[in-house]
Amino acid sequence: MKKPLIATLDLTALDRTTPAPTPDPIAKERTVTAEVLGRPLHIPVKDIEEDPDQPRQEFDAASMEELEQSVRIHGVKTPISIRPHPTEQKRWILNFGARRLRASRAVGKTTIPAFIDRSHTDYQQVIENLQREDLKPRELAMFIKKKMDEGEKQAHIAELLGVNRSMVTNHLALIDPPACIEEIYTSGKCSSAKTLYDLRNLHKEFPKEVERWCSGDQEITRATVSGLSAKLRGSERSPVTSSKEKPEQKKRTLSSTTMLPSLIVMFQDRSGTVDLQHAPQQANHLIVNFSDGKQEEVPARQCQIEQIIFP
Repeated sequence: MKKPLIATLDLTALDRTTPAPTPDPIAKERTVTAEVLGRPLHIPVKDIEEDPDQPRQEFDAASMEELEQSVRIHGVKTPISIRPHPTEQKRWILNFGARRLRASRAVGKTTIPAFIDRSHTDYQQVIENLQREDLKPRELAMFIKKKMDEGEKQAHIAELLGVNRSMVTNHLALIDPPACIEEIYTSGKCSSAKTLYDLRNLHKEFPKEVERWCSGDQEITRATVSGLSAKLRGSERSPVTSSKEKPEQKKRTLSSTTMLPSLIVMFQDRSGTVDLQHAPQQANHLIVNFSDGKQEEVPARQCQIEQIIFP
């Protein structure tokens, strides 16, 4: 007679004296449980990598020093945003918060508060910095160029960024500009993409004159660039003619024995100089020589005076 088989049961799981293993907070977060959502985690600083494609590359030294002092005393109060590393377990890629992360490293912090955002895109990264006014014009220009190199159209890029298309066009002037315009930007004399766009277009027509002007000590603004445009193009511009004007009809010219001032105006986000030498064809209109080289008749009531430059 065979002996009956006796099954051996593992009852160690019922032993309440055995301590439960300590949960791994990082692994727990990767499951995105309801307990974790809604509050920041404290992630080891050493486990977070900055995004190599981060559009923001310019960090003011004085501003960083102030932030480091604040983090040293008070810590990081606003959590950064991170996402899981695509190939390495328990490591993270930074979405937003490069300054806070760098400051934490600089003062020796071991952890930093962070939220996980798995739906991050590079467009969101740029928009975040634009809204915080942290993104420099050159950084936005490089992002736009990268997207265009990937085959995206300017209109599509503008739509996803939530900006006017002209803003995209203007920033492209900061990509490989002439040396004189590069010097203006890097020296801090002017960082306005629109102003440098107008100046770059003017440089295409009058390179020597613009280079000479850029080397001066005058203030570089949209108004002064428009004034330069008016000066360089003034003798070359022919007044706007109406399509209804007869060939034998001559345009009325305002007579003047003295130099007239330059009247700089803004019209639909375009800067230009009013032609005070000639009368417009339409009532209540102005002839404007725009900084992009175009001359148009525009409604006077839609123009905003920016500056009057006296000779």
